[in-house]
Amino acid sequence: MHSRFFELNGKRFVTVSANGAGGRNAKEQGELTLARLRDGLDGAKSRFENLLRITVYMKGREVADPMRQVRGQAFRSDARPASSSIFVERLQPEGALVEIEGTALASDRQVSKRAIEFSPPRPYIKAMVAERYAFLSGTGGEGQTEAEQAKSCFKTMDAYLKELGGSLLDVCHIAVYLKRMEAMEDVSREVHRVFTKSQPCWEVTPAAGFAREDMLLEIEGTAVLGLR
Repeated sequence: MHSRFFELNGKRFVTVSANGAGGRNAKEQGELTLARLRDGLDGAKSRFENLLRITVYMKGREVADPMRQVRGQAFRSDARPASSSIFVERLQPEGALVEIEGTALASDRQVSKRAIEFSPPRPYIKAMVAERYAFLSGTGGEGQTEAEQAKSCFKTMDAYLKELGGSLLDVCHIAVYLKRMEAMEDVSREVHRVFTKSQPCWEVTPAAGFAREDMLLEIEGTAVLGLR
């Protein structure tokens, strides 16, 4: 289990990662991962209830359905964090089928937060907001190329932020999950095209697949509403 702290505009957050190694199947590993995530957040002087976003890494598509069930039991419908689901070729240690990276406000008091839902509601949400801080779920795009899909993702991200009274100018961090790392330059050009006035920090992580078979990438965004 690993944890790291970071600050956004003077507010402290913690990211904790945990895996399900030792569980006999995907469901057990999912339950074990969330239990370890809870313990890790407690140890970091935060709370499981303060989770704003989770990124779920799964080794194989057969893990997705058990994880969906486990998540449904772990989170109340009105307290689901923003989320991304990423398929990977391998996890460490050997035998792990699930790893979850969870980001929460670094506070041992339960914080006020609100979910931005789809209409009608879906199993996942658009974003989780606490105070001015918006953690967007990972989104996939439409198109045949990575550049086209990235452009579509940013258009969706902009729509979510406008719903919150913000815009892409408020984005301070982007996480890109990419199937073909050789397409990173195409994605980079799209990032520079979209964020002309102020470019956020961004990172790229390799992925084996996503919820939709036609997705070539998935992008998460973090924003401070009213930042600029």
